[in-house]
Amino acid sequence: MGPLSQSLWWSGNLMLACILFRAWRGRFLGRYPCFYGYVTGVLCKSLVRAYLLAVFPLTYQLAYWLSEALCVVLGFTVTWEIYAQILAPYRGVGKLARAVLGTVMALVTARAAVGLWGDPLRRLGPTTAELEGILRVVQALLLLAILGLIVQYTVPMGRNLRAMLMGYGFYIGCAVVTLNFHSRWGANMVSILDWAQRLGYAVTLAIWTVGMWSYSRNPAPDNSLECDYNRISEHTTRALGQLRNHLIHSWRP
Repeated sequence: MGPLSQSLWWSGNLMLACILFRAWRGRFLGRYPCFYGYVTGVLCKSLVRAYLLAVFPLTYQLAYWLSEALCVVLGFTVTWEIYAQILAPYRGVGKLARAVLGTVMALVTARAAVGLWGDPLRRLGPTTAELEGILRVVQALLLLAILGLIVQYTVPMGRNLRAMLMGYGFYIGCAVVTLNFHSRWGANMVSILDWAQRLGYAVTLAIWTVGMWSYSRNPAPDNSLECDYNRISEHTTRALGQLRNHLIHSWRP
């Protein structure tokens, strides 16, 4: 590991520790449990990998893929947290969003389980890489969707939630772009893409460190989003009822 890589590694870990320390000191760890669980997981992953590489190098590859799979799943919970926080005042929309995110996570997890079936140790690396690629793209689409709702309905956000969305959205965007370029250009661009992802990760941590420095309550929103959801829901229910009646009458002799 070169001097610049070491600088990025140490600065990243220090920012992660700072984020956790400020939340513990301010007693708002429980306000964003998924986010801080992810931050804790990433910090532990970094430290454990460094220790194993130095002391037990033969176990490093297995630990790498296990920790990578865990952090990919924990990363999806950050998207869940963003949705839960933004849509907390909107019961109907929030319920729909939880159903969609839960279904997506169940399908992706089932696909990963099928990929590991039979020989989990040998297939752990390729399956984790595939899981990461799928979840990154899915999260990018989900974050774009929630951003569209925020812009359309001018949903107010506090400083914490804004930093969470901006930082994680930037990181996911960088990850999707680098994964796409890597699949097209292969090993020729590995070094450049690796550095681009590291720098994107550092920018994300800087955004989180500033934005999560102290607790900021979300402003109270209006109910225009929930009203639109209820209206669409009523129209959909009415249309489905009419379709059902039509089918019943058409099948009668």
